[in-house]
Amino acid sequence: MKEKKRLDWWSHRVWIKFSCGITTVVMLMILINWQNWSTELKFIASIAALIPIHVVEEWVFPGGFHYQYNVGLFHSEYPNCYPMCRLSDMFTNLIGTLFFLILTITFAIYGVVPNGVVMGSIIFCGMEMFVHTVIGIIMYLKFKNKGKSTIYGPGSITTYFGFVPLGVIGWYSIQGKGMTGTDWLMCVGILLFILLGCILIPENVIKKKDSPYKFETAGYYERFLD
Repeated sequence: MKEKKRLDWWSHRVWIKFSCGITTVVMLMILINWQNWSTELKFIASIAALIPIHVVEEWVFPGGFHYQYNVGLFHSEYPNCYPMCRLSDMFTNLIGTLFFLILTITFAIYGVVPNGVVMGSIIFCGMEMFVHTVIGIIMYLKFKNKGKSTIYGPGSITTYFGFVPLGVIGWYSIQGKGMTGTDWLMCVGILLFILLGCILIPENVIKKKDSPYKFETAGYYERFLD
């Protein structure tokens, strides 16, 4: 019981404050090492710093990413908790943030960022753009008769003005360098970790239609609900 109370407390935005602390630390690391770090390392570090800011848009200002995810992609009858709930999405984003933080620290200490790591991170940025665009279109079509006039959804701004530019920077940073077989293995490994370790495993282990870790409101989408 005590453990559930702690998880409930932690998943009620407390973890977001912790994650934003990571953002602050990473941004300071980037600024302090601006002259010494390569473009590739600053790219990886910037992803670690951006994920918590992205979460703030998805969860808080305006919030409601869970609603578009559960309804738009899964047509859920339990939009505030199934399949995505507070706890599963906390694990998804916190693991992702810590993963890119560990990559940053590792390559800051041990040297050059492999092209495969950069490529995997570029594809991750592209995945963010793809998912938010697809969900945005789905939700626009769903609510256009109720006043929705754009494909905007919680997380779109930090995707299009954060992940997309970072992905372009990452892409240009490895132009002409080539990809070895090892690089492609690293790239696939990173993508599998993100898809399985950050998203699919936490979500499938935790998801329950009667989950106690419900989101309180539909956030941005409240304005379109009857």
